[in-house]
Amino acid sequence: MMNRKLSTLMLAAAALLASCSQNDELQSTVNDNEGLKPMTISVTLPEGMTTRAIATDDEKDAYCFVQILNEFGEDLEGGHSAVQGMTKAGNGYTATVYLKGEENYNFLFWATSGDEKPADLRNVAYTNGETLVWAGKESAAWSANGISCTLKHVVSRITLTTTTNLTVSGTNPLTITVPTTFNAYNVLNMEPVKTATPSGFTYTFDPITVSGASENAPVQIGHFYALVNNEPQVLKLHYKGSLGNSEDQIPNVPLAPDTHVVLKGDVANFGLVSGTITATVVNEWTDKEHSFENF
Repeated sequence: MMNRKLSTLMLAAAALLASCSQNDELQSTVNDNEGLKPMTISVTLPEGMTTRAIATDDEKDAYCFVQILNEFGEDLEGGHSAVQGMTKAGNGYTATVYLKGEENYNFLFWATSGDEKPADLRNVAYTNGETLVWAGKESAAWSANGISCTLKHVVSRITLTTTTNLTVSGTNPLTITVPTTFNAYNVLNMEPVKTATPSGFTYTFDPITVSGASENAPVQIGHFYALVNNEPQVLKLHYKGSLGNSEDQIPNVPLAPDTHVVLKGDVANFGLVSGTITATVVNEWTDKEHSFENF
């Protein structure tokens, strides 16, 4: 009887050891899946966004995407460089990826208010004026602590303000033309794709009536976003007011990614041809006689 109990205990111990061994092996497989280890990556958007843009734009929940390339910016083997969506987590976004511990990687991030997943973050399509976008890049190897990256604006925000009253309507439209804009962005190089839009980009403002504007209290007419490089540009402003304003130019506007430019001026009279009426007084008299008779 004693021997039977001892045998039962030995069998149970052996089964327990086998179970532990299998669990350890399973855990090892999870933590080192054919040389791939899980790592958490996270991204955040910049703080204080409302200081550079209207809250209704920046407070929209963004959709964030990640793409992983090798240290040379090339695709990983096995299709592991496909763009994937990240999960919203608190004030940022997170994802778990599987990497080889001994290799270095390029992590590319793209966030926008649109939910369409880009095909490749090395050439992301963008339509000027449409929406706010952020991008980020982090070069790193696998780490048990994961990696994090803070994204920056890749567009310039252009805000137009006026110091005088005016009415923008279908009859009196208002436009700004940015001559050099781009229709794609390369997150790997963190710059616009070299081919610029040939005709630039023209933004037409929504109808608005402005009253109470002054030099000390300018009123915002509207704003838009443009994908640009760091070169200053000559913008064209045209307000087709009731007096037949002509198109005019605003020189040396410092457009750059992650930059908010505020244009301020007399929009209602911008572009008008000024005319001057001059009166001259001559000190030399011209003598004329006029005869009269006393009655």
